[in-house]
Amino acid sequence: MRAIALVCVLLAAASLATADDYEDGVAAFKARDYAAAVAAFEKVTAATPAAAAAWSWLGGSQLRAGRAEDAIASLRRAVELDPASADNHNNLGNALLAKGDYAEAAAQYRKALSMAPGMVDARYNLGNARLAAGDTGGAIAEYRAALAADPSLAPAHHNLAVALQRSGDAEGALKEYREAVRLAPDNAEFQLDLGLAARAAGRLEEAGSALQAAAQANPSSFLAHLNLGLVQLALGQAEAAAASFRRAAEIQPGDFAALYNLGLALARQKKYEEAISAYQQALKVKAVDPRALSNLGAAYLALSKADDAIAVLQKAIRAAPTFALARQNLAVAYMRRGEDEQAVEQWQQMARIAPNDPVPQEALADYYFRREDYAAAEQHYLELLRLRPQELGALNNIGLIHYRRGELDLAAAAFQRALELDPNYALAHNNLGIVLEAQGKRPEALRQYRLALDANPGYEDARFNLQRLQTPKAEETPG
Repeated sequence: MRAIALVCVLLAAASLATADDYEDGVAAFKARDYAAAVAAFEKVTAATPAAAAAWSWLGGSQLRAGRAEDAIASLRRAVELDPASADNHNNLGNALLAKGDYAEAAAQYRKALSMAPGMVDARYNLGNARLAAGDTGGAIAEYRAALAADPSLAPAHHNLAVALQRSGDAEGALKEYREAVRLAPDNAEFQLDLGLAARAAGRLEEAGSALQAAAQANPSSFLAHLNLGLVQLALGQAEAAAASFRRAAEIQPGDFAALYNLGLALARQKKYEEAISAYQQALKVKAVDPRALSNLGAAYLALSKADDAIAVLQKAIRAAPTFALARQNLAVAYMRRGEDEQAVEQWQQMARIAPNDPVPQEALADYYFRREDYAAAEQHYLELLRLRPQELGALNNIGLIHYRRGELDLAAAAFQRALELDPNYALAHNNLGIVLEAQGKRPEALRQYRLALDANPGYEDARFNLQRLQTPKAEETPG
């Protein structure tokens, strides 16, 4: 190291004790005992105040000890004593950057580069200063220049990825994150950021691998475990996700996201009692979180605890009146308790809140169909078809409504439309056969019954109708 050699020359006339302090400072710095390094170099600078390199070592030690202000003062002294040292300007830039003085930090890096144009560290650090100042384009240019000089500089690849991500270049960012990880596979931060970027891009397998590596490299990383759990949950790996969320909750006790998602992972495994416990712990952190309340209600429903479900779901709706999912769960709870009118009210509210959600339309349509309120049922089935044009069940039930009204042509048209969407829809074949039979079209009806059996050989209603029509009897009602 040039700095060490220089100090040895400057200290040649100093006392042996001072030289020992210097060596102790270097050893402590390398051992990352920065407090001891600061103490040693303070003795050196007190004994040899003109030793620029000693001030540089002191400033570097103070910076790593978290004493940015002191580091700036020491490094300014190093620059005063040796203004031609590019290293001194670079180090002063680092201290200024740590303090948040991005403009002056950039100025110091530029001075270093003016003295040593090929100084990769200064180029990389200038990129950091420009990125911190919000100059994303300038940062990208500096990182690319640093990498042109040294393609193996993993931190430059990583920070270039950060800059590219901020500029909206997700693919470019992923490429640089991958290269940073290739060069430094044990770096937990690089693996974490690759995992987060891959997750954001929907590349869940890659994200899972990177986040697993991040968690292994840094077992105490809350973000690695939490995001790994989210990826695992999205991949359908509920048991593994629960383990990741538990670890995240151990690292950061009382974290809402870890506890809430633990509840989700447990519910996916149908471990509803454990899920309820996780949601309740999450609600101790956020007492009126609508999502946690709604999912707690759903877990109670899964255990047939309708009363408990209604209590928490009502609380969720008071907290967020437009939260459609909570109203959906509350409607189900009311239905379980036999309170149809209250359930219908929730479906209607949900339909108003979320007019493009097919779920309340389907629920209302089926409810009115069962009550033989065919006008209301048809209205909701038609709205359901607007939202889901290929909903076979809705077409079939519209056909049944028309049949029961005696509108045979309209009934046949509805069943035929369903069969255009799915030629193997056995129920529609059977029902169309009944309509054709009612219209006196016996051969066509026989054909539809046969097609129903072709599509579903075990369909007993179609078999019965086929056998019955071959020996004509009373008209059948479609089912």
